[in-house]
Amino acid sequence: MRGPPDTIPKIVTLTPEDAMHMLESNASNRPLNDQHVRRIARQIVEGKWRFNGDTIKISTGNDILDGQHRLWAIIEAKTPIKTIVVRGIEPDAFATIDTLRKPRSGADVLSLLGATHHRATLSTALQWLTRWQRKCLEEYRAPKNRIENSDVELAFRDNPGMARAAESAAKLRGLVNPGLIAFFYFVLTNRNPDLAERMIATLENPAGVGINDPFFRLRGYFASDKARKDPLTTIALMVKAANAAHKGTEVKVLNWRTQGSFPEPFPTLDVGHYNSTQR
Repeated sequence: MRGPPDTIPKIVTLTPEDAMHMLESNASNRPLNDQHVRRIARQIVEGKWRFNGDTIKISTGNDILDGQHRLWAIIEAKTPIKTIVVRGIEPDAFATIDTLRKPRSGADVLSLLGATHHRATLSTALQWLTRWQRKCLEEYRAPKNRIENSDVELAFRDNPGMARAAESAAKLRGLVNPGLIAFFYFVLTNRNPDLAERMIATLENPAGVGINDPFFRLRGYFASDKARKDPLTTIALMVKAANAAHKGTEVKVLNWRTQGSFPEPFPTLDVGHYNSTQR
């Protein structure tokens, strides 16, 4: 379908100089979200920006109807990007832009990559794995540590075993966030597979396990109301339970003290890397 000659989309490579020229011609500057600009710029600098068919829309009066943040991000990143520019849009069309678009989730991205089961769990697990690998768990809410869909895509490609972890964790959906369990089960499996299987088995069915077993205590935490409030505490307690189980230590109270005069640092997983020659 073709529109009037001045509204035919054109694929162009926008340089920072091009972006500045377009912004200087814009008479209707809307408030900028600096955080969003930095987010896009970071994607460009890290090479995660992809040509995806989104357009920069310019009105008949050269005002930018859609794309202002992308243009400023190009300038901040000091890097050109390929995009589509559509000119000659009537100004009154602005009210219809982005009003019906549903943001694409990490699970949507995984679907396009071929994941067929437990996509939401898998997406959550991959996001937490990325934070774990970047060592930013304690500051996961900071804007600079936001996990983008491109990060989920890369983590999925690099960690194919996470699909199996999500499958195992799905059985615990009624007990705890399965994405958190899948993430930690995957990490623990890569350190000590036997310990990881013991954790999953105890969480699924604690029959015959002593009440002071670390994973029995972990299950008790998951069964309590507070288990659903703070993912960081949940991860910390999974780490502490795994460390205690690895050492053969009984646990009467499983907690992570973050308040008071002597708060605990975030625990380090200390179960050693698995060595197949030990079997």
